[in-house]
Amino acid sequence: MKFLMKLILSIAIICSFFSGAFAQTTVSWNSFAQVKFHRQYSETFGFEINIKPPEFSKELLALNGTEIKVKGYVIPVDIELGMYMVSANPFANCFFCGNAGPETVVELLPTGKFPRFGTDQVVTFKGILQINQDGKMNAVPYQLFRAEVVK
Repeated sequence: MKFLMKLILSIAIICSFFSGAFAQTTVSWNSFAQVKFHRQYSETFGFEINIKPPEFSKELLALNGTEIKVKGYVIPVDIELGMYMVSANPFANCFFCGNAGPETVVELLPTGKFPRFGTDQVVTFKGILQINQDGKMNAVPYQLFRAEVVK
C-alpha cells in the first residue's frame, strides 16, 4: 500500500512539473503596453522618432524567449508574401493607421504559411516572443517567432 501511495505521489509531481514546463503564458495587451518609449520630433522625417531604445517592464523581459499566446485582430501586411501582424485594435485603429502606438502590434513570423485571414479576424497565436530591446527602427517592439494559430 505504501508503495502504491509513493508511486501515485511521484506520478502526480512529475505530471505537474511537465504541465507547467510546457504551458504557454497568455500575454494581454495591457502587458505589452508596459513599455516606455523615448521620442523626439525629427525635422528630417517630419515626425517623432525613438532617440534611444525603449524600456520594457521586468515582467515583459521575463517573457522574452519564451512561448506565449496572444489574441488579437489580424492585420495583413502583405498577403501575397504571407506577412501578418496581430493587433490590439481593428485595422481602422491600428498602429499603421496612426491611431495607436507600436506596442499594440506583434509581428508574426511563422515556420510555414498561415491560412488566409480576413482583415480584423480575431485569432489566437502562439510562438516564441522576441522583444526588440535594441529599438531597431525597422522592427516593431514585439515579434512572435514560430508563430502558429491556436485552434
